[in-house]
Amino acid sequence: MTKSDSQNPEAGEFLNADLHNSITPSSSGNPAVLTGDEEDPQEEGAVQAILRTSAHPTVAIFHVLFKISAILSYLLLALFTSSFVIQFVVTVTLLAFDFWTVKNVTGRLLVGLRWWHEVAEDGLTQKWRFETVPDRQSLNVTDGRIFWWTLYINPVLWLLLGIVCVLKFNVSYLLIVVIALTLNGANNIGYYKCNKDATEQIKNYIGKTMLGHAMEQSGLGRFSQYL
Repeated sequence: MTKSDSQNPEAGEFLNADLHNSITPSSSGNPAVLTGDEEDPQEEGAVQAILRTSAHPTVAIFHVLFKISAILSYLLLALFTSSFVIQFVVTVTLLAFDFWTVKNVTGRLLVGLRWWHEVAEDGLTQKWRFETVPDRQSLNVTDGRIFWWTLYINPVLWLLLGIVCVLKFNVSYLLIVVIALTLNGANNIGYYKCNKDATEQIKNYIGKTMLGHAMEQSGLGRFSQYL
């Protein structure tokens, strides 16, 4: 990070972190070739067929599981207990688990991205910080689809549940929906910014590389170091 970047507290900082020790890249993302007595993918269910093409199937499962569990807790826990406090605590706990898992684990492993937000001691200076795996082409396509689709669909479902609460004038359950939208919204904004900055950094790198090569070919290579 340059000196000028450190003096600009509002600008997000992009870090090309080396995450090879924590991210296992996939080879191609394609289903494995069946041999011997292996089960035919056509005889499997849709979920099993998708997980077969995932580089991190367990991580992908938990990425979806916490989201589904929180929604089911919100909708069905009232059938087993009359205490709203219990339903509130269980649902919010699942939402917190989902927020932490997506922010610190599944985003890093499934799409090679990580974000965090820093606030200075004065409480006024804020800064977004991002990390990305250097070789994003090595990431698994199925993992990426699972991550992004569920990341963006989940807050839409909570928004619909919030509309139902408003129509029924149910303020208590609306509080749960607000917490859900806040936690999911934080991850959505963070990963959107992180992915956007990663894409821009890649484009800038390619542009500078191509321009530098062209300048080398034209005999102006000594000027490429300033680009």
